[in-house]
Amino acid sequence: MEHSALHATELIGLVIALGGVFFMVGLFGPAQRAAAAPSSGELGRVFSVNATKWVVRGALLVAGATVLGLFVDVAEAKGKTVFNGVDFSLVWEFAVHTRVGRLAVARIAVLLLMAGAARLPGHFKWWLTGSIGFGAVILASTVSHAAAQPVGRWPMMLAQVAHTTAAALWVGVLIQLLAARPAIEGTAGAGGVALLSEIVRRFSPVALAVTSLLGLSGLLMIFRFLGEFGAVPTSSYGLTLIVKLLMLLPAIYAGAVNYRVIRPPLAAFAAGAKGPDASETDGLRRKFGKMLELEVTAGILVILVAGILASVSPPGEEGAYRATSYQMHAMLSPRLPAVDVANPANFYGADMRGLDDLRYAEFTHHWSGVMVLFLGLGWLLQSFRGKVGKWAGYGWPLLLVPFAAFVTVASDPEVWLLHKLSFREVIGDPQLLEHQLGAVMILVLVWLGWRDLRKPDANRPLGYALPGIFIAGGILLLGHAHSTLTITEGVINLINLEHAVFGAFILLGGVTRWLSLRELLPRRTANFIWPCMIMGLGVFMAFFYREVE
Repeated sequence: MEHSALHATELIGLVIALGGVFFMVGLFGPAQRAAAAPSSGELGRVFSVNATKWVVRGALLVAGATVLGLFVDVAEAKGKTVFNGVDFSLVWEFAVHTRVGRLAVARIAVLLLMAGAARLPGHFKWWLTGSIGFGAVILASTVSHAAAQPVGRWPMMLAQVAHTTAAALWVGVLIQLLAARPAIEGTAGAGGVALLSEIVRRFSPVALAVTSLLGLSGLLMIFRFLGEFGAVPTSSYGLTLIVKLLMLLPAIYAGAVNYRVIRPPLAAFAAGAKGPDASETDGLRRKFGKMLELEVTAGILVILVAGILASVSPPGEEGAYRATSYQMHAMLSPRLPAVDVANPANFYGADMRGLDDLRYAEFTHHWSGVMVLFLGLGWLLQSFRGKVGKWAGYGWPLLLVPFAAFVTVASDPEVWLLHKLSFREVIGDPQLLEHQLGAVMILVLVWLGWRDLRKPDANRPLGYALPGIFIAGGILLLGHAHSTLTITEGVINLINLEHAVFGAFILLGGVTRWLSLRELLPRRTANFIWPCMIMGLGVFMAFFYREVE
């Protein structure tokens, strides 16, 4: 869990830092010269100030995540979480005497240099900052899936460097533009519009090309790491990769709108040719701001999922980390939830998980799925408004109370039913901690649900809190792994695959809800789609989840 989150954080920080350099060197500078620098006004000043600010923040974010990564790596080597306590002497030994640790220390030093270089005066600093940042990208590639390949290592490492660079050219530059959104939408005068027009003219084709290349590189990863398309739906790596590619679709749409709809009339206005008048350019700038938001949202999600992907094991050439055809058949054969299970005291503490233990786990997932299904139905009914929507708004928070109790008590019987583990042991175990955090998130939803009754209908349920929780939970589930279980490798693969399905449902539902609240998707359509995603998650958990091979 922590490892996946830090991977994603490091990647986002690198993209932000390099994106600022690319923006200043390859986009803002040439566009400002073409638009006449003295007349670019406030917009040009905002771009310059923001670039320095965000490059420094991005570099420090990566450096901080890399430092934390040293502690997480040591904890994971012991099969624990960082919450179980930190052995500083062991972290020092790891940092000094292992190749991975020394590379992490080198990355930290390079990133701190990058942050310092960005604060230097003059335009030359951007070339220096970019060179240092590119070194950080190369160092990051040396501790990746690409570097771990037994054959074809260097081409794959170069491909990863190109992948990160392309993401910075796209999302990193977009973040610079979005940071200046108030100035963009308030731009007045021909000089500011001319600068904006020149930036859009230069960047739109780059963004479309990069998103297309990222999509193609995703297909390349299918062939390189998955071997065949059949491994996509049968491995957690394959499903996570598909989610990443789906997140690209809104970005491609936003890029196409910018290129085909916004760029031509802005260019015509800036050139003094027949085109939109000043009032019409106001609308174009606002539309451009919305498309920026959509593209940045999608881009950040792509990077987050890519960070998760970097910590998920590919299935390998022999399919070692994918579900078998027998497992897939069992998983796709619906079955009613069980009502009788063995007493957890009969199997707790066994060296290997037996049949009773696996069936107990299926029982907890199935009945959790039933409650998720009713929860999604309640949210769908709430979108109908009127009396039905009103009673649904009262009902779904009540449903979550027994759901939270069930997850807390039943998911890990050794904690609450058998009292075999201490609090420290719980927070030190990755799987136990994730389950208990899930219960806490449910209780947060209960509290927010009751507060929700006083809010306007348009923001219910839960406003921005709900999609935020969904997106965080979806990312958590995509990176969820049971690699330390006392169980066969085949069952571990099946469990990880099914949790990737959970993550895909909840992440896509959260993103849909978020985009509807931001008015980037038609609200009526989105209010039908996202509850159906939650209901789909409930159906899968209740009737299709399997651990017994």
